[in-house]
Amino acid sequence: MVFIRYQHVERIDSDEVEGLLDGTCHVFPKMDGSNMCVYSEDGVLRTMSRNVALNGREPFARFAEGHDGIRRFVRDFPGIRLYGEWMVPHTVRSYIPEVWDRWFVFDMMAEDPDAEYPYTDAEGRERTLRCGGRTYIPYGEYVPILESYGIEYVPVIGVLDSPDPHTLLDMADNRNTWMIPEGCGCGEGIVVKRYDYRNKYGRVTWAKVISSAFSGVKREARKLKRRASESGAGVEHSIVVRYMTPDVVNKEYDRIRVEAGAVEPRRLLGSVWHCLVTESMWDAVKRFRNPRVDFDVLRRECELYVKVVRPEVFGLSSLDVEPLGDMYDVE
Repeated sequence: MVFIRYQHVERIDSDEVEGLLDGTCHVFPKMDGSNMCVYSEDGVLRTMSRNVALNGREPFARFAEGHDGIRRFVRDFPGIRLYGEWMVPHTVRSYIPEVWDRWFVFDMMAEDPDAEYPYTDAEGRERTLRCGGRTYIPYGEYVPILESYGIEYVPVIGVLDSPDPHTLLDMADNRNTWMIPEGCGCGEGIVVKRYDYRNKYGRVTWAKVISSAFSGVKREARKLKRRASESGAGVEHSIVVRYMTPDVVNKEYDRIRVEAGAVEPRRLLGSVWHCLVTESMWDAVKRFRNPRVDFDVLRRECELYVKVVRPEVFGLSSLDVEPLGDMYDVE
């Protein structure tokens, strides 16, 4: 098998997925990890990230090599690729602690769409996977296979007939709670699949619906990036983006709210700034190779990010820097 990059998941309003919702759709949580794949080549287990083949020394490659079920799967299903999310911290970090360093399959793909594979399911029954001309194997057919090999997967959270976009946005905002503790909101969004669908260009394509909260933070963060570029805040902005995720801000927000009953703007800014300096700077020094950091600029970038994540604390509906005046001067 050759290196095949996973498809780009399109926004729900893209013309690439026009007509996707005109049928039975499977809805899945959109997990915020790293896209990883396992497959076989000449009978040998291979691994890849979204963009490159792995050399075997990376954490995911070692995980796959050490997983008995994955090794048996690629032996028994030559020509089948598994794509999944390797859970390492990215933007969303409010998952339960047990989620990290685990791999959850979200798609099974056939190199030969006409191949057949006999297997024994988890209950000992003899079964056969018949690809039947399909490249993407439907959820209901690949789950029994994965369970029989002890391979984890992203579960479906809804099967809907011709859903409308408003229903899907509601699911992204309120029902994407898999692997997220109670009271910690929802994840990044959802992915919508229809296994009998091809777009007008003849391609199998999935769609994503990003949650309102996550979408708003991303949009305002892009504004911050442009401002940082214009002001010369290069490494300082990069440090904040790397370490100040919405989850970090929200954790401090919730802690202050529990302790004080209300969240005072200066206290929130100071608390998050304290977290950045005390919990992240040593790793930043190593990651960015002893950078020259202007801490006044770093603090400004940190405070701007807090206002992006929690604008309501500052009486804002979106990022609006100029009227804030001495809010930068937080003790």
